Amino acid sequence: MNNVNENLLASKSFEFGVRTYRLCEQIMKTRNEFVLTRQLIRASSSVGALCSESEFAQSRPDFISKLSIARKECNESRYWILMMHEVGLLDAIRAEEMEYKANELLRILTASIKTAQSSIKN
Repeated sequence: MNNVNENLLASKSFEFGVRTYRLCEQIMKTRNEFVLTRQLIRASSSVGALCSESEFAQSRPDFISKLSIARKECNESRYWILMMHEVGLLDAIRAEEMEYKANELLRILTASIKTAQSSIKN
């Protein structure tokens, strides 16, 4: 992966983790809810951690594996966001904003995985 994509992925995944943490922190303080918020924190923070790990992958397949797991964690984060909206912990605007960020990150991860996979085949 080139430096531009690495920087974009690193910054977007880190930003996503920070935003979801701050959102969940606010919900935990104001709504005293800990089950769904902790699930979202765990999944969203894993995305950035896995992207960070991928920078020092031992091989191209290891790199692809780490980004694939990050993509799964991002998709899980999206699930928790939708669940939190459905049960009334997130208003529609905040849920849409967070879902948009998750979808954006999913697109970047998918593109990065496809690029890495195509370099193995060539």
